[in-house]
Amino acid sequence: MPRYRVVYCGSNEVPVNLIKPILGEIDAELVIERPKTDAEVGEAGRDADAMIFHGAIPLTREIISHLSRCKIVCRTGVGVDRMDLAAAAEKGIIVSNAAGCNAIEVSEQTIGLLIALARKLVRMNQYVHEGRWRRHTAELHAYRGSVSRIAGRTLGIVGLGHVGRQVAPRAQGLKLKVQAVDPYLDPKVAEDLNLPLVSLDELIRTSDFISLHAPLTAATSKMFGRAEFASMKPTAFLINCARGGLVDTDALYYALVAGQ
Repeated sequence: MPRYRVVYCGSNEVPVNLIKPILGEIDAELVIERPKTDAEVGEAGRDADAMIFHGAIPLTREIISHLSRCKIVCRTGVGVDRMDLAAAAEKGIIVSNAAGCNAIEVSEQTIGLLIALARKLVRMNQYVHEGRWRRHTAELHAYRGSVSRIAGRTLGIVGLGHVGRQVAPRAQGLKLKVQAVDPYLDPKVAEDLNLPLVSLDELIRTSDFISLHAPLTAATSKMFGRAEFASMKPTAFLINCARGGLVDTDALYYALVAGQ
C-alpha cells in the first residue's frame, strides 16, 4: 500500500505522466476525482493526505471540516482568493499555489490588449468585415475616432508581482513611460526595472493606460470604483488581466454610461 494518498480535483485532462513519477518518489498514490459541489470536494478529500486543486474549485471552511488527514492543498494556478486561508491555518493545513506559472503569458496578453485598444484594432476589424472599408473616407474617421501613437504615452501598473514585472520591460520596449504602485514592494525591484513608484492617486490621474495586476484580497476588492474612474483621464484605458473583483462593476457601468 502507498504511504500517502494525493487527491487531484479538477475537470481538466490531468497530466498524469508528469505527476505520478514525482509522487512515486515519496511513495504516494494519485487519485483523480471530479467533484462538482463543496460537499463532493470534502468527501473526495476525507482520507487524503494532500490535495491538488485545478480550476475554480474553492477551499471553503465547509470543505476543510471534512479533511481529517490532509496536510497540504496545492492550487495548479495563481492566487489564493478562493481559499479560506484562516480556516486552513486553524486546521494546520498548508495552502500553496503555482505563483508566476503564467506570468509571461499574461504579460503578453496585457500588451496585446493595450495595442488593440490604442490602435482600435477590434473596431476597425469589424468595420472591414462589414464591408464598409473605402480607404480614408470621412465616414471611416468618424467611425474610428481619434488614434494616437503608443510611444511616449504613460502606462501605470498596479501591482509589481510576477506579472507586473514582466509587463514593465515589454511596455518600455514600446517606448511607453512606465510607472507603478505597489505598497508591499521592495523599492529595489522598481529601481532595477528603471521605473518610478508613485501613489495610486497619482498613477490614476496621470496614466494613459492603467493595467491591473494586484491579487484579489479584502484590501483590493473593488479598488477601482466611482472615484477612481472619475479621476482617470477621459482618454485613458483600463486593462484588467487580474481578478475581475478588483473592479466595482456597478461603478464601471456608471462610468461608461456617463461617458467618463
